[in-house]
Amino acid sequence: MKRLFTLALLAALTCSLTSCLEETCNERRTVTGFEPITTTAGEWRSNSAFYCGASQPVCTASSFYVYGQYLFMVEENKGLHIYDNTDSNNPQAITFMEAPGGQGIAVRNGILYMNQYTDLVAFSLNNPEVPELVGRTEDVFEPYSIFAQVLPNNEFVIDWIPTGERRTLDCDNANFGSSIFWQNNIAFSESEDIVRADNFSLANTATTGSGGPTPDVVGQGGSLARFTISNGTLYAVDESRLKVFDLTDAENPVYADQVNLGWGIETIFPYEDKLFIGAQSGMHIYDVSIPTAPEHLSTFEHVLSCDPVVVANDLAYVTLWGGRDCGSIGDQLEIIDVSDARNPRSLQVTPMSNSHGLGVADGKLFLCAQWEGLKVFDLTDDGLLGEELSSLNNINARDVIVLPADNDLIVLGYASDGIQQYDYNEQGQLTATSRINLCD
Repeated sequence: MKRLFTLALLAALTCSLTSCLEETCNERRTVTGFEPITTTAGEWRSNSAFYCGASQPVCTASSFYVYGQYLFMVEENKGLHIYDNTDSNNPQAITFMEAPGGQGIAVRNGILYMNQYTDLVAFSLNNPEVPELVGRTEDVFEPYSIFAQVLPNNEFVIDWIPTGERRTLDCDNANFGSSIFWQNNIAFSESEDIVRADNFSLANTATTGSGGPTPDVVGQGGSLARFTISNGTLYAVDESRLKVFDLTDAENPVYADQVNLGWGIETIFPYEDKLFIGAQSGMHIYDVSIPTAPEHLSTFEHVLSCDPVVVANDLAYVTLWGGRDCGSIGDQLEIIDVSDARNPRSLQVTPMSNSHGLGVADGKLFLCAQWEGLKVFDLTDDGLLGEELSSLNNINARDVIVLPADNDLIVLGYASDGIQQYDYNEQGQLTATSRINLCD
């Protein structure tokens, strides 16, 4: 009798556990198919005429940059828009240069540097209406990185076309937890943005199936930049590496070094003889007093989050935000004393919402807050965050370039908000001056 009772109890427990397991498998995901449009390295190198023609509408601005009176906007994987921004109230489009594969950009002494997929290319800006290719350094960026999406057959992805195919996955499906997976040469994901950005998944798919007496004139990018120039040297970061290029021969950059940083690298910012590199897990500080031999000084760790950083007066200003691709839930601005770069010290943490790119100038902090717009904060004499001076909510703000010489702001927006420009006064009040819309 006891044996029968025991068997009955085990059967009941088995049914109960099975029921519990079934209850955990009710979630479903719907994914859409995207077909890659591809080219080969031989094709894009041999066809790289970098044709310059009439200006075109900006459709997908992935990054922006300022050099002198010129404003540059990178059209993701397509080309470069150049504007004459002498009058920020009325920027004039002067050319569109076809540059497939372009992502990062920086300018020094009239030479523009950009990646073309895995190569670094250099252009003379003697005539900004027709930039002239003057140099190419081949195979210096990784084929599976933010700079190049490459498939297992060594074909480079130049675009993605929605196929209209849809799949519904339950949690028993082997692909349920994958942000992107492949079936019959079609990539499936919940979002086209994920397909375009998820180079790590593509990598897994592949493995499984300076100097001189003349001062440099260097341009300026936003806080989300992946290219920067300091002390006659170009630095670029992908998701896990710092690439170093000697610009002694400006038209022929020399690939000098690579530093492995760990995964989750997002941004780079130069300050004096140091680089501040934003990662999802922390802020890395490197000494570049020997420009082509970066030395790691310290890493300031924080919660897993997206992490642009700017530095002024030995203080680093870092926005930390969570979300789907950024790990944590929450949002804050952290101010860090980096006067002793080997021992950075947190001074102030302020809760925020939707904080993204940022800039600091004239005792003010300019903060992009996505759909909450652009916010201006006063900084105390010690550089800490003070009161909010003003805000605008007419832009879905992503990143900002501050030009304190003219009290100008150039703000890169999400979605259709394009580029918007503002003047700011001593009280931190903003006045809109112009707008460059994205195409529909």
